[in-house]
Amino acid sequence: MSGYKYLTPHQMLDLLIKNPNMLLIGIDKKGLITLASQALLKLLNRTEDEVLGKYVGDIIPGEKLTQVMETGRVDEADVTLINGKKIIVSRVPIISEGKIVGAFAASVFTDSSRIKTVLEQLNEEFDTIISQIIESPTMGYVVINENTEITHVNQTYLDIVGLKAEDTIGKKILDVIPYSKMPRVLETGKAEKIDLWSANGHNMFVSRLPIMKNGKVIGAIGHTLTLDLSVPQFLVSKLQETDSQFNAIFEGLIENPNTAYIIVDKDGYITVMNQTFLDIIGKKREDVIGKHVLEVLPHSKLPETLRTGRMDSADIWPIVEGRDILINRIPIWQNGEIIGAIGHSMVLDMSGAKMLMKKLQETQKELSVYKDEVNAMYQAKWRFEDLLGRSNEFITVKAMARQFAQTSSTLLITGESGTGKELFAQAIHNASNRRNGPFIRINCVTLPENLLESELFGYEDGAFTGAKKGGKPGKFELARGGTVFLDEIGDMPMSMQTKLLSVLQERVIERVGGTKPIDINVRVIAATNRNLEEMVANNEFRKDLYYRLNVVRLHIPPLRKRMEDLPVLVAGLIPRINEKLGTSVNRITEQALDILRRYSWPGNVRELENILERAINLASIRSADCIDTGDVSTLLTNDTPITVDTDSRRKLNEAIDELEKSMIIKALEETGYNKTKTAQVLGIHSSALYRKLSKYGLN
Repeated sequence: MSGYKYLTPHQMLDLLIKNPNMLLIGIDKKGLITLASQALLKLLNRTEDEVLGKYVGDIIPGEKLTQVMETGRVDEADVTLINGKKIIVSRVPIISEGKIVGAFAASVFTDSSRIKTVLEQLNEEFDTIISQIIESPTMGYVVINENTEITHVNQTYLDIVGLKAEDTIGKKILDVIPYSKMPRVLETGKAEKIDLWSANGHNMFVSRLPIMKNGKVIGAIGHTLTLDLSVPQFLVSKLQETDSQFNAIFEGLIENPNTAYIIVDKDGYITVMNQTFLDIIGKKREDVIGKHVLEVLPHSKLPETLRTGRMDSADIWPIVEGRDILINRIPIWQNGEIIGAIGHSMVLDMSGAKMLMKKLQETQKELSVYKDEVNAMYQAKWRFEDLLGRSNEFITVKAMARQFAQTSSTLLITGESGTGKELFAQAIHNASNRRNGPFIRINCVTLPENLLESELFGYEDGAFTGAKKGGKPGKFELARGGTVFLDEIGDMPMSMQTKLLSVLQERVIERVGGTKPIDINVRVIAATNRNLEEMVANNEFRKDLYYRLNVVRLHIPPLRKRMEDLPVLVAGLIPRINEKLGTSVNRITEQALDILRRYSWPGNVRELENILERAINLASIRSADCIDTGDVSTLLTNDTPITVDTDSRRKLNEAIDELEKSMIIKALEETGYNKTKTAQVLGIHSSALYRKLSKYGLN
């Protein structure tokens, strides 16, 4: 080894590309493939010339690398379909000088249990082990915090113990599982070897591990039937028996050409080393058996395993100079004493893994900044403390909204235009466990009908004329882990209502022009100022969609029904408007406030804000520091009556419809019935105008 030379980064990348166990693909900012490993080419059954320079979606349909570039998010341990084979990959954007210039995807393993182990090795640089938990039908997980309260549990574990999530989350582990040994892990801070555990008549292997952060135990995780630990432990327990039949089976397992094994006795002398391990270190069996492990492998940590009894999972270890492997070490116990230790590799070549880890570490800080910028685009601004009011009606509605924030059910918010339905939706999002996810608003009336589907669900490359190269994710995809707010849901076309119903039922979408179902993880909040029950009766809104949306309902009262909130709203709005305008009109006279009290406010809080903004501008022009009667005098001459006849049989919605209809007729007359110009005059899209023309019989 004296003549050994360190590999350059280019040489290491070349070895990584040629590694038969490494799937690797890279793209530039246009989505064109710039790098493809030999293992990937073999899986695709293509040559380099057939792949390099081609658009990634054309070579691997449905691959999400372009989505990683758009969102800037690391996509860890996701399943992708390559030539009919499911592969677990991690995708990472490539950032240069603060800009995303490409992305790459890599898969070191071909099964979820092993890829998760690698991600756990990267865990110190990113997050705690909790974020690495996966849902699996064969593995049950439960996580507790430092107070022994259950914070996470998957469905497999719930099925094992026969409980529901609401019966476990937030409860002390011993109140749920009286004989659990997980609190002991919190006390010792040590991982516990595979244990046999029984629940509801099922016997299973259980591992318990501490969750560490900054050297401190912040929780513990228990998981059942994990292949990477239970299999070696099973072998270890069988080794402790003298079963000749098992020994024959074990010989077959130990000589697996894809796994390297070494076993030492209690004094550190090698008793077993399989041919794979021998080939890596370039030794013969007779040169190692009976020798002390440090004599053969000077940097081995198996003596430390013998001394401490600690299990090491997924440790990167230099088996020979210039070649690393990922290894597990497990002590062998008998009658409470350590009688040996076993080391086995999960992958034969990790030279590329270190490069990947270094790249992830270098880009993490820039990625965090980019994520913040992306999240700011879809950020919910309003919180419950921003919603002003002291009337009984408002306090009740606000309390209900706080409760609804704690559920993930679909929510329908109703109320007249201008009552603040979106503000409540944002506050609910910010008070929910989705607060760190996006809040994406979609106005169902302003988007043209032919674009609504592609905006909601996205589209694939070539789905229609003018479609963006590589396709585009829809709002439901972008809102992953957050909230989609469907405003003016009552104006959604019937054709889209059918598709939305399917999404709410199945929780999957398909892009326009696509065939691959995409799972969605969003909460849907819908809002409308229309009477959906009436629309359902008139066959203008799907009944089944109405029932699906109306799981939980919140009705925002109009301002005229909570006039005692008027002074509070005025006092809260004036500073906000001053900040916006750069003015210093900081109060209102009692006489002017009295005019506001006597007005009917058909436009609700939104109209109040507009009136106050106009009044502040007028007061500022005359260099006054307060709003006076002259600044709100337009309300006295407004055609809308100042008082409301509560006995009137006409509903407000009917009056609004009549006003809207008359405005449309007037605009049509002014433009000579040119519908395009009419839409421009009214400030709405042509498709919205056509729907309103149909609604009022003006076609």
